[in-house]
Amino acid sequence: MIKNKLLLIFNTIPLAPIFFASAFILSLFFQNIGEVTYNKLILPLLVTIFLTMSLSYFLRWFLKSCSKGDIYTSVSIILFFSYSGVISIANNFFLFKNHIDFGKNYLLIVIWLGFLIGTFIFIRQAKKGFLKLSRLLKIIGLIVVLMFGIQIIHYQLMQEIHPPASSDLKLPILKTIDTPPDIYYIIPDSYTSSGNLSTYFSYDNSAFITYLKNKGFYVAENSTSNYPTTLLSLSSSLNMEYLDYLSVFKNSSNQSLADPLIKNNNVLKLLRTKGYRYYQVGSWWRSTQSNPLADENFTIQRDNRLEIDDFVYTILKSSMVDPLLDKYMPEKIVGESEKDKRAIILYQFSTIPEVAKLPGPKFIFIHIIAPHAPYVFNKDCRFTSYANNWNRPEEQNFIDQVNCINQKLENSIETILKESSQPPVILLQADEGTKFIADKLKPKEAWKNASQELLKMKFPILSAYYLPGVSKKRLYPSITPVNSFRMIFNLYFSADMPLLPDKNYIYLDNKHLYDFKEVTNEVKN
Repeated sequence: MIKNKLLLIFNTIPLAPIFFASAFILSLFFQNIGEVTYNKLILPLLVTIFLTMSLSYFLRWFLKSCSKGDIYTSVSIILFFSYSGVISIANNFFLFKNHIDFGKNYLLIVIWLGFLIGTFIFIRQAKKGFLKLSRLLKIIGLIVVLMFGIQIIHYQLMQEIHPPASSDLKLPILKTIDTPPDIYYIIPDSYTSSGNLSTYFSYDNSAFITYLKNKGFYVAENSTSNYPTTLLSLSSSLNMEYLDYLSVFKNSSNQSLADPLIKNNNVLKLLRTKGYRYYQVGSWWRSTQSNPLADENFTIQRDNRLEIDDFVYTILKSSMVDPLLDKYMPEKIVGESEKDKRAIILYQFSTIPEVAKLPGPKFIFIHIIAPHAPYVFNKDCRFTSYANNWNRPEEQNFIDQVNCINQKLENSIETILKESSQPPVILLQADEGTKFIADKLKPKEAWKNASQELLKMKFPILSAYYLPGVSKKRLYPSITPVNSFRMIFNLYFSADMPLLPDKNYIYLDNKHLYDFKEVTNEVKN
C-alpha cells in the first residue's frame, strides 16, 4: 500500500522537465564555480524548478496527458536554455562563410519557435501517449543532473581535502618613524608601457611621462607585470611574493583561492602594525569593490533596478531571453551598464580629494578599471559607448581612454600633493598590460598558446614611484610589482627585505589558473 502511494506521488511529479531544467542551472554554476558562491545557486534553482513544474502541470491539463505534457515541457526547456550555445556554434560555423549573425538577425529564434509549434501540434494530435519516451527522458535527465552534481561535489571535496595554501614569507619588523607618510596605491588597469604604446599603438605618451618626471616620480620604463591578469597580479604585489605556493591547485579555476590574498594582504598587515588606517576606493570588480578589513570603503551604489545578481544574469544570457536583453541594454539590471562603469570611475577620481584630507597615517588603495574596457571615455573625457565605437579599431578606443585617464591621473596627483599635510608616497602602477591582448589567443585566455610577440605586447606596464625624502638610487628601470612594496618598506621603514628576481609568469588557461609557467626570457628578449 505504501509502495503504491509513493509510486503514485512519484508519477505525479514532472521529473523529466525538472531534471533538465536543474541540469542547465547546475551546468552554468559549474562553469562559473570559481566565481559564484553556493548561496547564489539556491534561489535561481528553486525559481526554475517552480516555473518548470507550473508549465508542466498546465500542459498536462491542456494536452490531457501527463507524458505528453512532460515531454513537451522537456523539449521547451532544452530549447530555451540551449539557445546561447547553439547561437555560438551557428555563428562560428556560418559567420565566416555567409556573414550571418544569428543572434542579431533572430534567425534562430524563428527556427526555435517554428520547431516548438510543430512539436506541439504533433504531440497534441498524436494518439499514443508516449509513456515509454517519457520514462526514457526521466532517466536521461537524472543522468545529466547527477553528472553535473557529481562534478560540483568533487570540486568541493577537492577544496576541502586541499585547504588554501599559504606562503612561508616571514614579515619583517618595521622601524618606527616620527612622521610616517601616507601611501597611495593607484592601479590604472591594463595601462601598458609607453614603449608599447608607441610600438603597437602609434601613440606618443611622452607628455604624460614627462609630467610624472617633472613632479618627481621615478618612472620604471622597462617594468613588466609579474602575471597577465589582475587577480594574480594584485595577489602578488600586495603580498610582495610570487604565487608558487598556489600551484598545488594547478587544475583549479577557483578564483576564490586567490581573492583573500587581495583583501587580507601582507602590505596591509605590516602597515597596521605602524598605526595606519586603510581606505579603499572601490571599483566595479567584485574583488576590489570593497574590503571588509578597510577602515572605510568608498563605493558608489550601482543602478541595479531589478536586484538581479551576476549569476542570474548569466542564466538569462544563456537562454532565449538573450536577444531581448541585448536589445534593451541588459547590463542595467545588474548595475553593469557602460553608464554605471563610467560613473564608478568618475566617482573614484572625485573621491580622491576627500580621502586626501583624512588624517594620517593612511594607506589608500584605488583600483581604477581603465584604460581597461569598456571604453566609456573619448580622448576629451566625454562619455562614449559601444554603440559609438563598435566600428572603430579597438586600439583607437583604447588610446582615447588612455588619453582621458592621463588627464584624470594628473589632476588627482595635483590634488594629492596639494592636500597632503606632508609629502606622500604614491605608487602609480598598472596591474597588467593591455587586456584585449588575451582575446587574440585561441581560445581566449589560453596563455599556453601565446607567441613571444603576444607576451611582449602583454607584460610591459606603466610603473611610477613618488618617493619623497629618500634616495631613488636603489630603484631601477625593470623593477616589477612584486618588489614595489619591498622597496617602499626598505626605504622608509628599514625593513631590510631582499628584492626578488624580477620574473614573469603565465597561467596555462582559465581551467588551470594556478598552473604557472615562467616566461621571463620570452618577455625580456
